[in-house]
Order: sequence, then structure tokens, then C-alpha cells
Amino acid sequence: MGFLKKNLIFCIIVTLCVAVFFGGAFLTFTQYNKVNKAGSDLVSVEAQLKSMLNRNPAPSEGNVAASQENLNQLKLSLAEIRDDLLPESTLNTSEDGVSVTAGIQQYISKFQRETARNKNEAGEAAQIKTPDNFAFGFEQYISEAPVPQGANKVSQLDKQRQILSYLLTQLISAAPQSIQAVKREVLEGASASANKGFLIAPAVSARVAGAIDTMAFSLTFSGYTDSLRQFLNSLARFDLPIVVRSIQVSRPSGSETVVAPPRRNNATNFLDLFGQENFETATGNSPAGNQPAAEAQKPVIEENISQFTVILEFIEVVLADANTPVVPDPA
Repeated sequence: MGFLKKNLIFCIIVTLCVAVFFGGAFLTFTQYNKVNKAGSDLVSVEAQLKSMLNRNPAPSEGNVAASQENLNQLKLSLAEIRDDLLPESTLNTSEDGVSVTAGIQQYISKFQRETARNKNEAGEAAQIKTPDNFAFGFEQYISEAPVPQGANKVSQLDKQRQILSYLLTQLISAAPQSIQAVKREVLEGASASANKGFLIAPAVSARVAGAIDTMAFSLTFSGYTDSLRQFLNSLARFDLPIVVRSIQVSRPSGSETVVAPPRRNNATNFLDLFGQENFETATGNSPAGNQPAAEAQKPVIEENISQFTVILEFIEVVLADANTPVVPDPA
């Protein structure tokens, strides 16, 4: 203690020097750690830079410009696809439940009348057979007129009526023998089975959430193959964006088949070219030879009336336009 008292100033100076030394050592150690960390970060950034430069394509100015050009081309292709899927004529729908319900009842009466009074190309009566009290997809409206609730459902129901009206018009023009079933996806809230509707299988449907919306329908009719071909050709004109998703064919068998008139055999066809007398003079044989007439003219089976079930979809593009700014979800 006596030394401290005698050399107070010296002790204070030594204490301050020691404090400064330890403070400097701490600061040096801290800066050293920062330098090491900065060096590690620099090595990591250099590695990332090398990795990006080695990528194919590298993010150079030329590649960025090429990517932007490719994006512009994709936008043009998307616009072309959108235009191709737009119908030649638009469907104007109503949200008035009373008028839509009245329109459905008029639709039922119209096609009941057209199928019953149908005529062929020669102007002769050619009724298209349908089940009793057939409503062409709107069975729940045949006896009573329930007014659907909700503006959106009313509009969708009116759209279904217009689409089915187009489909049935094309089908009747194809001259089927009968129309056995018309099914649609029921929108009124009741179960599909209760309203004779149906649900299209997701694997068959063209629906894409947020991009493509569809309305599916099923038509079952009977007729010759020409009727099916003419019906499909009429849809190919794409007056409305309707695509065929599947076709099921049920052919008759046994007693349901139709026997065609007997065809002429090859000898008879030969006589049509050279004449029967010349043939007999040259060969000394009759056209049928020694074969019995029944065996020489065996009947063959001609094309039969088949049952076709065609599943179709009306396609609507709901994908936002490429020029429309995307509004972020507030959530």
C-alpha cells in the first residue's frame, strides 16, 4: 500500500495502459472474426458466381434477351390458342329465373314436335323415335316448372339449354333412327341420379382449374354409321367450342341384325360387261353353272342400326388475359 501511495500517478498510468491493452486485444479479436467471416462470404459468393456462369444458358445479357423474346412468342401462342377456342358466336344468357324456365319448356316442346314431325330428304315422314314424355335432358321441367335460385345457376342453366338446342339441331339433321337419352350435368343442386344427369370422369374431361371450364353432355341415339359421321362433321365446323370426349358404340346381334337383299355373284357381274348370250356361247355353261340357285345367291348382312353414346364438352377459356395485371391475393 505504501508503494501505491508513494507512486500513485505511476500506478494509475500502468493500470490505464493495461486496460488499453486488453481493450485493443478485444477489438483486434473482434475485427479478426469479421475479416474471417467476410473472407468466407467472399469465397461463397465467388463459388455461386462460378456456378451461375457455368450454367447453360448462362445469365448473360444475350441469354436474358433471348429468354424475353421466347416469353413474347409464348404469349403470342397463348393468344392464338385463346382465339381458336373462342366461338364464332357468343351465347347471351339470362339471369331471370322465370324467363329461363319458360325457355326450357319451349325447348322441350320444340324438340318433341321436331322429332315427331321429322321428314327425310324426299319430304316423306321419318319420325325420330324418343321415349315417352321425353324432355331432352330437362326431365324435372316436364311436368312442373321449378324456378332455379341464384343468378349464376340461372345463367348456367340457360347456357346448357342453348348448347343442347344446338347439339340436338345438328343431331336431327343427321337423321338418326331414335334419340334415347340426353344427359347434362345437373346444376340445380339436386343429385345427378335423381335428375337423370351425369358426371364426366376427370380423366376424360378437358377441365383445368383456373384455366379451362367446361360443360359436359351425353347424347345416346341409334342409327347408321352415316348419321354418326354427319353429326360429328357438323360439330367440326366449330360454330360453338364443343369437343368430342368419347364415343361408345353398341351393335345389334342375333335376331336384331338386318339381312340385306342378295348380292349378285361374280358371274352375273361378268355378264353385265359382255352379255349373257355371248358368255353362254363362249363357255357352254349357264351363269350359275351346276350350283343351286339358293347356294349361288347367299344373303349377306348389310350395315345394321347401332346405338351411339357421344360425350361432349363445351369449352370456355377462363385463363386471365396475358395483358391483364395479376392482382395479389390479399390473404
